Order: sequence, then structure tokens, then C-alpha cells
Amino acid sequence: MQKYRILSFIIVHLLIFFHVLWAENSFLGSFDFQEFFDRFLGEGVLNAGSLMVIFAFFFTLIFGRFFCGWLCHFGAIQEFAWWIFDKFGIKSKTINSRLIVFLPMFVLFNFYIIPNIAHFFNSDTQWNLSLNLAYPEVWTFLPGFIIGSLTFIVDGFLIVYFLGRKGFCRFVCPWGAFLKFPTSLSMFKVRKTGECTNCNLCTSGCPIAIDVSYEINKFDKVLNSNCTSCMVCIDDCPEGALSYRFSNPILDYEGAKLSDFKFQKNSFSHYKIKEIFFSLRSKDFLIIPFSILFGLSLDGLYSMGHMLSFGISAIVSLMIFNFNFSLNKRIILFLIAFSFSIFNVGLKYSKSTAMSYYKENKFELAIPYFENIINYYPLEVGKYYAYLSFCYFNINNFEKSYFYYEKAKSIIPNDKNIYELEFLLNQKEK
Repeated sequence: MQKYRILSFIIVHLLIFFHVLWAENSFLGSFDFQEFFDRFLGEGVLNAGSLMVIFAFFFTLIFGRFFCGWLCHFGAIQEFAWWIFDKFGIKSKTINSRLIVFLPMFVLFNFYIIPNIAHFFNSDTQWNLSLNLAYPEVWTFLPGFIIGSLTFIVDGFLIVYFLGRKGFCRFVCPWGAFLKFPTSLSMFKVRKTGECTNCNLCTSGCPIAIDVSYEINKFDKVLNSNCTSCMVCIDDCPEGALSYRFSNPILDYEGAKLSDFKFQKNSFSHYKIKEIFFSLRSKDFLIIPFSILFGLSLDGLYSMGHMLSFGISAIVSLMIFNFNFSLNKRIILFLIAFSFSIFNVGLKYSKSTAMSYYKENKFELAIPYFENIINYYPLEVGKYYAYLSFCYFNINNFEKSYFYYEKAKSIIPNDKNIYELEFLLNQKEK
């Protein structure tokens, strides 16, 4: 089946290329999982991205996470990265940690589900269901070239190098977390239909790092909700003991106990596979809070989005607590991450306080916090210079207001705030 899966990935990338470069301003807007949460839950708009997510959800109820295994371009990139590493003889171990459950769920609920549900109940704007396939445009919410490239490198390659197979899908991706529930109820699953010889080729070949051999021998099927229905295990099984078969999902859990779905200590332990996995579960009580806090300190700064911020956080956190690295390296990495977090928290505090005073028209109090941002923030962000110009204008320091206006104009010449500042300063000169 893998030749068809590769063909599927090629077609998907060709369609993305076609959509972005040729049809970017057509009747089809952004195809992004985020659209379902921000546009549909938040605003009531059924757009292309929202319909894609709704389709993926119900399709998953039937076929499992087929979308992740056959259509997700970012999943394909990670499999390609693993293949490249393998060709160059780079054998990175796949990290096993409870972070694969907690971090994707945290990103999903904290940034997408909870804010949009809160917006639904608290917003003054009435939620109205509407259909607009062209909204928003393709590039509206995508990062620029630098951040986009960095996300591609970190979440596509580095996370695979440091954390193992499909590191981003396992440790960060909120969309995979969203599809876990329908996957658990899916009708089609990988099922044991023949005699298993415990060769463990199914486990060693699984792109999403499931102990397939353990699952099929314990449950007669793969119940792990990370399964992406890629069927690699079926193709790799020399005995033909695995099949992708339909069954009543209710019967799949007949006789199962809740304890069956906890991490089993004897999984990932067979002598034929234990060398390709490395467990950090004993350190999870440190890894999980550190990863979440470090990711939060990064998120929203330096133009980084959630995926890049928490991709970096997952890599750094699991490296710090990975005893395969030398103690000195881990201490240095911890000190850098901790110091950077404190610095980021200081920047976020300055941003929050500055904007709070600005909205309350306490311009004199806002000025030192805006100046902290422009003095210490490593990137030049035009809007903060514009805010400073407004602040100085409102306390009648027109010389400094004009100075910061010129600086803002050089960075964001076509921003609406620049036109407003220009109008105010011209009126004052008259």
C-alpha cells in the first residue's frame, strides 16, 4: 500500500502548490485545521478549512486517522526526514514520554478550544452561521518566510532527529490530539488475522512509534489512538498476520478495562525493538510542567506561533532530562532555557502592562514599558514605535512623537496607525 500512500502525499503537495500559487485569491481560502476553531467556533463561518476539519472528523470515525497517515503534508515531511536520516546512517532513538499526551492536548485546549468557546459565550457579536469558502485568504494567518522556514526545520527535521519518528505529530500537533477521540471509535482498525511470530517488524517500521506487536497480541487489534492507518505494519508483516478490517467499534472494547489503556511497562521492551526506543517516563513529573512553561514563555514572541514555540519547547525539555546526554550539556542547556524564559516573561510583562496603560489612556505610565520593549526586544516591531509616538503626542512631547513616528514609518509604512499619526502630527504643525 505504501506506493499509493506516497502517491497520495505527492498529489497533496501538488494541490497545495496549485492552491497557493495559482488559486490564492480564488473562491477557496485557507485550508487549515485552525479555521474550524477560529472561524467556525469563534465566528460561525463555514469556510474551506472548517469544512475540511468536519470532513476529517467524520472520516476518522470510519477509517481512523487516515488523514494524518495519507494526507497530512507535515506528516509526510517528517517521514521524509526520517528516511533521509536513515540513508545517512543517523539512528536517532524514539523518545517515549507522557508528554505525547499532555502537550498536544494543552496546545489544543489552551489556544483553540477554550478561547473560542469563551468567545462564543462572552462576545457582544452574535454568532451567525454563514458560508464563505474564500475567507480568509491563503496567506492571511501563515508565517513569513523566516518563521515559516524555521518551523519547517524545527518541526519537520530537528524534532525527528532529537525525539524520533514523527516527533512533531506525537509531541506537539494539536490536530492529531483533536482526532484522537474519533480514532478511538473508528470502525476500521489494524487487526490481528493470522499467527504472530513476534518478529516485531511491525513495531520497528511504524512511522508513529506504536508498539504494534504488543497491541495486536494483547488486544488483537491496534487500539492506540495515535495510529494513522498508514498500513506500514501490514505491509511489513512477513506472516501476513495483520489486516485493515471493519468491526463494530463498541465490540472493540468489550471486556477491556481502563487500566488497559494506561502505559504498559512491558510494551516497547521486546529485545528486538528495545534499542530503538528510549523511555523518559520516570522524569515526566519534571518534563511536562517545564515543557509547558517554556513553551508559554516563547509563544507569541519573535513572531513565533504555537507550533514552533512548543516544538522548540518539546525538544529542549526532553534533551534536558535525557540522561544519554552528558550532565554538563544538560546543565548548560537548562541554564540557557531558564534564563531565556525569564527574559521572555519580562518582555511579556512589559507588553501586557504597556498595552493596559495605553488602553486606559495612562500614556505617561505606558511609555517606560514600551521603551523596554523596543530597547530589549531583538526584533524591530513597528507597532511599538507607533504606540510610543501616540503616547508622546498625548503628553505634548511632539519632538519625541515625531521621532518615533519616523521610526515606525520606516518599518510599517502602509499601516493604518502610520496614516493616523501622520494626520495628527500634520494637524499639530498647522
